[in-house]
Amino acid sequence: MPRPRKAAASAFSPSSSPAGSAVVSDLASFPRAAFRDRLAAFVLDLILVVIAYRVLDDFARLRDGAFFLMLLVYHIGFWTWKGTTVGGIICQLRVVRVDGAPLTFADALVRGLSSIFSLAVVGLGCLWILRDAERQAWHDRIAGTYVVKVPRNWPL
Repeated sequence: MPRPRKAAASAFSPSSSPAGSAVVSDLASFPRAAFRDRLAAFVLDLILVVIAYRVLDDFARLRDGAFFLMLLVYHIGFWTWKGTTVGGIICQLRVVRVDGAPLTFADALVRGLSSIFSLAVVGLGCLWILRDAERQAWHDRIAGTYVVKVPRNWPL
């Protein structure tokens, strides 16, 4: 009895559940994102949060430290919601768990909080991407995630 073949187009269709699971498992098979791409995405996200902070600060005086809280909430929220951020969408990056599953809120929270540690040690945890064979920063290792580069037409 011949085995059924999956149609290549079905992996890109988010409407059916088998295709949805194929999309999830396919994410982990994409190439790991380079440091340059991740840095570019972070800079774009930083610019976006700076603009939002300036707008909000004009309406209500924000406390010291509100910017860093906004940056953390922005990343955790977007990682949970879409598996990427606006900068990640522009740079074609997605964050995925090592088993290929999408991030949950708990995964995004652990990744966000541990990224503070990666940055706090003079950015060494982020620069670790340059030395790591899997291109994982310290916060990726702690949270069990990869950042992958996806094709431009990959669905959100």
